[in-house]
Amino acid sequence: MLKKIFLAFIFIEATVISYAQTTDAEADAITNLLGVQKKEAMSKMVSLSAKDSGAFWQIYDDYTKKSMMTAKERIRLYENTAMSYRNLTPAIADSLAIKYFKNRNDQEKTLEEYYAKIKKATNPVAAFQFYQSELYLLTQIRASIMQQIPTYGEVQLAIKK
Repeated sequence: MLKKIFLAFIFIEATVISYAQTTDAEADAITNLLGVQKKEAMSKMVSLSAKDSGAFWQIYDDYTKKSMMTAKERIRLYENTAMSYRNLTPAIADSLAIKYFKNRNDQEKTLEEYYAKIKKATNPVAAFQFYQSELYLLTQIRASIMQQIPTYGEVQLAIKK
């Protein structure tokens, strides 16, 4: 089941990458679909007692809404990176790196904030399961994207050939 969900993630991310410019509506649709699929995957990876389930899913839904903005920013960053390959200057490269650092830091802060909320509302084990599962999903999504996007160095080598 998790493999099917992961393959769906890859399909969504490949779709994101294939657009040169994603509109706000498209970014919303992509992140909403991804959110639904992540929730399904999360339900398979987090084992909750009946007592903790209601609180957990309420907080998780809030987490999903809050993390949507960071996800949309990340989509735009991938697009800006691809568009910058044509004329990558040191200033543009530095600007992109700083934006990626900020995006990842924002994502980590949100993850830590919601870990604490889940821990307080349920228990540390449920919170850890959330953290571990979310980190796993985010890592898989990032890896699938990075496998599909050539690095700037690869593009330059291909141009030279």
